[in-house]
Amino acid sequence: MFNNATIQSVIQTMRIVLDIALMWMLIYYTMKIVRNNSRTIQIFKGIIFVLVVKSFSTFFGFKTVAWMADMFIQWGFLAVIIIFQPEIRSLLEKLGKTSVFTRISTLTGNEKEQLVDELVLAASQLSEDKIGALITIEQSQSLIDYIRTGSPMNSLVTSDVIRSIFSTDTPIHDGAVIIQGDRISCASAYFPPTNLELPSRYGARHRAALGISEITDSITIVVSEETGKISVAEEGSLTPMDGISLREYLNRVIIEEEIDVHVQRDRGRRGLFTNRSDVKVEIDYQSQPEQKKATKPIFQRIFTKKERDAKASKPNQQVVEPLKEDDGKIEVESIDSVNVDQEQGGKHDG
Repeated sequence: MFNNATIQSVIQTMRIVLDIALMWMLIYYTMKIVRNNSRTIQIFKGIIFVLVVKSFSTFFGFKTVAWMADMFIQWGFLAVIIIFQPEIRSLLEKLGKTSVFTRISTLTGNEKEQLVDELVLAASQLSEDKIGALITIEQSQSLIDYIRTGSPMNSLVTSDVIRSIFSTDTPIHDGAVIIQGDRISCASAYFPPTNLELPSRYGARHRAALGISEITDSITIVVSEETGKISVAEEGSLTPMDGISLREYLNRVIIEEEIDVHVQRDRGRRGLFTNRSDVKVEIDYQSQPEQKKATKPIFQRIFTKKERDAKASKPNQQVVEPLKEDDGKIEVESIDSVNVDQEQGGKHDG
């Protein structure tokens, strides 16, 4: 049997562990708020400046400056609550809407693969046709409040349905499509736009995508109506993507498995992901082996792992193995256009 001293020691240890865990949670969420809000960063810089002034004034004996810094620190806690009221409210809303289980987590492996295939196919087709789109995937935090702002639906996620929704001749093409699990819950939903200053090339869809990513953990795929380029918004960051990287990204967050598709790393790109797992692309080529450069593929799409295994025995297919550092580059403009260039010293151009 444990004596009282042992029990008290265990309780004290648990208190210390819990105290440290709560402190790390506080630091983690504080850093998330600071990272996604430029105004907050400036305020934190001001607080750090005041603390530095306080330290120097105390060290050198500047009594007046030290007194002013003390007054600022004394009332600073109340000022922080007032200044960060929107951010604190957003954080509390996130905590209240967070669920351990998501709609996607209840899907089978085949259903997740089908969902990824349909989303990538829809995004690439919309990109090719330069049709603007906003597709939001619910994660652990509920989007029911935003679903109520749109036109309710209960449709299986397919590329045909998504393209029909965003077709310019339909009344619900403006706004966002919200996906829960493998079902489209609504179309034409409204999201509050971000307050961040964005370059002029980003329009209302990109602002809305960033806005919803700042207040929820959802994932939003954006297709630009002007350029046809694909972007993904998550946690207040907007990352340009191509067909290959979009499939890779969705496999990470939806299927949660590593995929064997190679993408040449672009160390100069700034975005949500800077390190990508190995990607392997399978392409049907025209029968011109004498050419040094790979010709334009006849069948232009990225295969899933199942499709590669099923087609491995066909003689006219060639597998592009992962490239070494200086072997060349893989240029991907969309999932429907893959060119392999063997020029020396190339780099990935997403």
